[in-house]
Amino acid sequence: MREFLLYCTDCRQYTALGRFVENEGHFEGEYSLLHNRRANHDELLCRFLIRHARHPLRMEENRTKTYADVLRTAERFMESDIDDFVERQADRDVNRERERALERNLGQLQLNVLSGLLAQEAESISRVKADHAAKAQFLLGKEEGLKLAAKLLDELSQKTNALFR
Repeated sequence: MREFLLYCTDCRQYTALGRFVENEGHFEGEYSLLHNRRANHDELLCRFLIRHARHPLRMEENRTKTYADVLRTAERFMESDIDDFVERQADRDVNRERERALERNLGQLQLNVLSGLLAQEAESISRVKADHAAKAQFLLGKEEGLKLAAKLLDELSQKTNALFR
């Protein structure tokens, strides 16, 4: 697996980029031993680039002598803060997932309310007395349409509910 680091030759500092996650379009980022995970965001990389603007930078690939030399001799950029960055990102991931679940539940609630309103409207139409046959046909069609719409919403609600379990 190809992993990379970015090295500033002036400051003799580096930041570990990890491997490039092609389908997400970013590097894994620094690794935290404390949390046993990668940062999976570009915040440290961006801070490194800002701090080292106008400095000569080299990207090094693992399994090379230069890569090993950089790890052995250079200083790791913001080394004492990496665990905090990774922890904050983990918290953001948890919050983002919680928000997604809340939005899904809110969507399910909206589907259920709409289905209930349609069923209620169909029930109220069924109690309306028609003065002539044409109006009775019209009300029957409207009632059946509302019942079908409510049924379709119930099916959609069940399918989406099953997807997110």
